[in-house]
Amino acid sequence: MLYVYRFRLYPKKGQAEFLNRQIGHCRFVYNKLLEIAKESYEKEGKKWNYYEYKRLLPKLKEEFPFLKEANSQSLQEAVKWLDRAFKNFFKGLAKSPRFKSKKRVNSISIPQYFRIEGDKIKIPKLKTPIKFKKHRSIEGKVKSISITKLSSGKFYLNVLVDREKEPLPETDKVVAIDVGLTHFCTLSTGEKIENPRPLLKTERKLKKLQRKLSRKVKGSNKYQKLQKKIAKLHEKIVNQRNDFLHKLSKRIIGDNQAVIVEDLNVKGMLKNSRLAKHIADASWRKFVQFLEYKAKLYGRGLIKVDPFYPSSKLCSRCGYKNEELKLSDRKWTCPKCGAEHDRDINATLNLLKEGLTRLKRVVGVDCPELTPVESASALVEAGSSSFQ
Repeated sequence: MLYVYRFRLYPKKGQAEFLNRQIGHCRFVYNKLLEIAKESYEKEGKKWNYYEYKRLLPKLKEEFPFLKEANSQSLQEAVKWLDRAFKNFFKGLAKSPRFKSKKRVNSISIPQYFRIEGDKIKIPKLKTPIKFKKHRSIEGKVKSISITKLSSGKFYLNVLVDREKEPLPETDKVVAIDVGLTHFCTLSTGEKIENPRPLLKTERKLKKLQRKLSRKVKGSNKYQKLQKKIAKLHEKIVNQRNDFLHKLSKRIIGDNQAVIVEDLNVKGMLKNSRLAKHIADASWRKFVQFLEYKAKLYGRGLIKVDPFYPSSKLCSRCGYKNEELKLSDRKWTCPKCGAEHDRDINATLNLLKEGLTRLKRVVGVDCPELTPVESASALVEAGSSSFQ
């Protein structure tokens, strides 16, 4: 399977200037071709064609000689990125492609002619190798690399490899997860994971810096210094969130043979203006993505339950559906059997039942003798780590 290693780059002054120029050239090609594509569509109704715009690269180099300084394959990759942006737009997966800004995250891709030697990377058109922090060994066949520059000014090396799967020893545990805001998530074992809230904990400091920035003269040295400080704080928030999600997803995948989650429509939920900031801070979608690729890597099963399944409203004991249950009701009593429920734990138990039912139906052809662990193992052996 494809896997990406990420390392911090430490370029010297001259190397950083070279990388900035390379990134700028790729950004220029991306923006120029996007400009041409938009004009062609507005004036002639001409749609995007990857091969046609790829052939414009030699003409751009003649018109703008500074592009000859760039790695030609990196410029071709910039055209591929634009092609991918248009395809996602046509499929309805993303908005219309936008022009890239040097103030945001920018990258260059280098598919060939690079060399990794210990803790240094040699790239085309740069004579000296760049040092990076190799905090772990690179396993698998290296396919390509990319270099990313964050708005804080830091550079990162991304190494794409084709890596073998590493199945973990089988276990007899299956768990369901219900995500929330009061707690980040609740497990069907009864364990509740606290919500770290990295953005909300840093929000006061962030607001203070942004107020200071609003009083500075735009473009001045103090303005740029504060802008970089804010970018570093945002980067710290992202790192704290990713660290929490990686550690939690690794623990859950490592402890259980199969994991059952609700396939939430996070994009739709973000339209709620009152809860949008809290939902975005929790980053449920990224958590499920981490579970998904870790399940594939370590030979575990991941089951996604339909988002319209009423896991919170159903009584996990008798199956009664409480239509009057509100979001503010954290505990409720079943009027049919009298069972007292914690809203989150009850939801995980219902998700567990529904997930196991679907798992046996798909893998075991509705075979009641098939255990949850056998079902999950059969799902992985069939070549799929997850299904909806």
